Amino acid sequence: MAEIELKNVSYSFGDRVALEDVSFELNSPFFCAVMGPNGAGKSTLLKLMLGLLKHQSGIIRIMGYDVPREAGKVRRLIGYVPQVIDIDYRVPMSVEEVVAMAALSRDLPPRIMTGNVRRKVREVLELVELDDPSMQFSELSGGQRQRALIARALVSDPRILLLDEPYSMLDFNMKCEIAELLYRLHKDKGIDIFLVAHELSPCIHLEPIVILLNKRVYAIGRAGEVLTLENLRRAYPGLTEVPAGFILGEDHG
Repeated sequence: MAEIELKNVSYSFGDRVALEDVSFELNSPFFCAVMGPNGAGKSTLLKLMLGLLKHQSGIIRIMGYDVPREAGKVRRLIGYVPQVIDIDYRVPMSVEEVVAMAALSRDLPPRIMTGNVRRKVREVLELVELDDPSMQFSELSGGQRQRALIARALVSDPRILLLDEPYSMLDFNMKCEIAELLYRLHKDKGIDIFLVAHELSPCIHLEPIVILLNKRVYAIGRAGEVLTLENLRRAYPGLTEVPAGFILGEDHG
């Protein structure tokens, strides 16, 4: 059975089509990157897979569970790193407290930082190479903040990590560091990775499975098979050919 299975999935916001007849399967182990232009439906796809939105047609199964009917079971198997985080920077919180939120949110009040929770938080912070749990989250660099959010997703021991634009707002070197971190988690800890991104250059050397998406799936496979001029021209209406190659538009090149 495929770990991730979508069949003929569609979703619209009113009259605006976000996803149309999307189908693909992924078998573990996988390190997968979904690429597409702005408005391609990438973030919507993640929310449908988590059961945060309900697809209007088709079938979604994660680890054999039907989404959204069994969304609670699915979320216990998935760690999610959103593009927009729900943390108020005006409230002073340490890295340890931010990461612990994911573990404590599953407990009934009063939610107390027990020794077991503290040990688990220290364990995942070590995995993402953040050494000081007492650092204020609001004072972290962009790369450190992304590491802390990945740690927050890891604290529940997920089988799959879903990440929405994990490279956004980072310089290129930091993007590459985050890509390498995700790949280590995949290879060393057996966590399957499913991320959406505008650009694949930080992880292209890791040979991810690539899904080329713009409301529908235009290609799926290894980068060399998927990122052809013909496929990109179909998925990126704004593609412009120049003598040295081509420009996709937005922040792609």
